Amino acid sequence: MGFLTGLLPQRPTRRQYIAGGILFVSYLLAARLGATLFIAPAVIYPAAGVALAGLVLEGIELWPMIFLAALFNYVLSGSAVGYLLILPATHTLQAVVGALVLKKLNFDPLLRRLRDMFLLMGVAIFVSLIVPTGGLLAVTVNRLLLPGFEATVTWGSWWTGVILSLLVVAPLIIRWGAEPYFTRSYRQIAELVAVFAVLLSLDWAIFWWGIPQVYGISLIYVLLVPFFWLAIRIGPRFTILAMFLTSTIAIAGGLYGPYTAALDPAQLGVRLFQLEIFINILTVIFYIIAALQEERTEATKSLTSYIDRLEEALNRLSLNDRAKSDFIAVLAHELRNPLAPIVSSLEFLRLEQREPEEEEALDLMDDRLKTVGRLLDDLLDVSRIERSKINLKKEAADLRVMLERSVQSIARQVAKRNQTLSVNMPAESMAIHADPVRIEQIVTNLLTNASKFTDTGGSIALSAVREGDTAIIRVRDTGIGIEPGMLERVFEPFLQLETGTRMGEGLGIGLSLTKRLVEMHEGTIAGWSAGLGQGSEFMVQLPLIPGSPTIEARRPPLMPASQSAKAGRVLVVDDNAPAAHGIGRLLEHKGYVVEYAYSAAQAREKALATSPDTIVLDIGLPDTDGYSLARLLRLKDNYGGQLIALTGYGQEEDKERAIEAGFDYHLTKPVGIADLVALLSN
Repeated sequence: MGFLTGLLPQRPTRRQYIAGGILFVSYLLAARLGATLFIAPAVIYPAAGVALAGLVLEGIELWPMIFLAALFNYVLSGSAVGYLLILPATHTLQAVVGALVLKKLNFDPLLRRLRDMFLLMGVAIFVSLIVPTGGLLAVTVNRLLLPGFEATVTWGSWWTGVILSLLVVAPLIIRWGAEPYFTRSYRQIAELVAVFAVLLSLDWAIFWWGIPQVYGISLIYVLLVPFFWLAIRIGPRFTILAMFLTSTIAIAGGLYGPYTAALDPAQLGVRLFQLEIFINILTVIFYIIAALQEERTEATKSLTSYIDRLEEALNRLSLNDRAKSDFIAVLAHELRNPLAPIVSSLEFLRLEQREPEEEEALDLMDDRLKTVGRLLDDLLDVSRIERSKINLKKEAADLRVMLERSVQSIARQVAKRNQTLSVNMPAESMAIHADPVRIEQIVTNLLTNASKFTDTGGSIALSAVREGDTAIIRVRDTGIGIEPGMLERVFEPFLQLETGTRMGEGLGIGLSLTKRLVEMHEGTIAGWSAGLGQGSEFMVQLPLIPGSPTIEARRPPLMPASQSAKAGRVLVVDDNAPAAHGIGRLLEHKGYVVEYAYSAAQAREKALATSPDTIVLDIGLPDTDGYSLARLLRLKDNYGGQLIALTGYGQEEDKERAIEAGFDYHLTKPVGIADLVALLSN
C-alpha cells in the first residue's frame, strides 16, 4: 500500500498544480524538440531527462503529467497506433522507476558525494533500457497492425539517445533545480568565466566548424583540459552545466554546422549517433572525477571543521584545567587558614600535663591534621605537575639517606598500627642525581599506602639494591592486595580501590603523583599483587650516578636566610585573628614578646614603632598583599630583622616570590611551633 500511496495522485496543492503544469509543458516542448531533431539512426530525446528530473524534484505523484504529455506528443507527430498504445506508458514507467529507486536509496540531488553520482548514473543506465524495449514492442505491434511497417531506428541507437538525455539533461535540472542559487567570490567568478570561454571556444571550433586539430594538435585532447579544470577545481554543478553546453553545441553543429552541410541524411544520422556515444563516455568520466573531487573537498571541510571543534574543545579543556588548578591552589589556601589556629590550639593544649585518654585524643587530632595537610600538599603537587610548573632541585645525594628519612617519617604511623617495618639497604652509598625532597616523597607515599592498606599487626618491607647503574627500591606488604584487573589502573589519578573497609580513603592521587615524580627522575614504577588478601609490592627503578662517588649526607635548609638574628620580639601579622593569636600564645609560652597587627598599614606602623626582631607575616592581607608590604619594610623603612612568610599559598612560585620580595623564610600553614621556633632561633 505504501508503494501505491506514493504513485496514486492525492488531492493536489497549489504548488503541485503549478509544478504539474510546468512539467507537462516542459516535457511536451522537449519531446517536440526531439522529434524535430530526429535523424535516423540517432535518437535525440531530451524529454526523458526532463521527466526523471521533474519526478525527483517535485514528487512521483506527478507522473500523469508525463503520460499525458508523451501521449499528446505522439498524437501531434501522427505516430502509428503501436506507438500511441505503448510508448507513453514506457516513458512514464521509465521516469517513475528511476525516481522511485533514487528516493528509496536516499539520493542527494546536490550530488556532493561520489555515491550519489554513481547512483544517478547507475539508475540512468538501468532505466534507459525500458523505453527502447517498449519501442521494440511497439514496432512489433505496428508490424502486426500495419503490414509493410518498417522501423528506422534500432534498439541500440534508441538506448544511446535515451541515456544521453538521462546523463546530460536530468543532472542539469536536478542539480540546479535543487539549489539554484550559489555564491562565488570575484576571483572564482573570473575563473569560471575564463574556463567557460575556453571551453565554448573549443566546442565551437570542433563541433560547429569541424576543426579537428591546430598545428598538428588534436583539439579533442585540448578540450579535456577545461573539463579537468572544472571537475577538479570547481565541482559537479558547473561540470554538469559544461557537459550540457558541450552536448548542445555538438548536436547543433552536427545538424546545422557548415562542415556537415554536404552530408546526406544517412551520413548525418550516423555522425550524430557517434557524437552521442562520445558525449556519453565523456560525461561518465568527468562526472566521476568531479564527484571524487567534491567528496574529497567535503571530507576536507568536515575534517577541518572537526579539527577546529577539537581545538576549541582542547582550548576549553585547557581553560578548565587552568581554572581547576587555580581553584585547587585557592582551596588549599582557604583550607590551610582555618587549620592554622587549630594546629596552634592543639600544640597549646600539649603544653600542660594531661591524662592518658586526653593525650590519646590529642594524638588522634594531630594525626588527622597532618593527614589533611598531606592531602593538600598532594593536591597542589598534582596540579603543578599537570601544568608543568613543578621544578626539581636535583643534586648529587645518597639514596640511603632519603630512604632513612622516609622510614623516620612513617615510623609513628607504623608503630600506632602495631605493624612491623623491616629495612634492608646496602652498606655502601648509592649516589643519585635527584631532588632529595621528591625522592623522599616517593618512598614515603609508598610506605604510607602500604601501612594504610595493611591490617594491624601486619608487616611491611623496604629494600634497596644496586643492579649496575640502577637502584631497585621495593616496598612489600601483607595487606589487602589488589585485584588483577586493577593493577594497570592503580596509577590513574583520583582512582580509589573499592576493597571493603578501605574504600574511599584518601583522594586517590598518591600513586598517580608518585608515578609522575618517578618519571621526572627518568625512572619507572610498577606494582604486583597475587590478588585480594595476598598483599602487594611496588618496585621503583632509578638511575644512579655511574662510578658511585661518596656523597655527604645532608638535608638542604628550608630556605636561605638573608641574615642571622636572635629573635626576642615578634610581630605577628594576620587578618585572621584566631590564627594570629594561636601562634602568638605559643610564642609567648616559649618566652618571646609578641605583638599583633591585622592589616598591612597597622603592621607597618607597629614595625616602625617597636622595631621587632622578627615579623611573621601573612601574605593575604585586606589592604595589600604581604609581598608588597615586605618590599616597603625592606626598601623604604630599612627594616633589618627577620621576615617570615606564613601563608596558605605553598607552591614553588609562591616561595620564589617571597624570596624576591625580601622574606628570609617561607612557611606554609598550618605550621608547628617547633618549626617556627627553629627559624626564630637562627
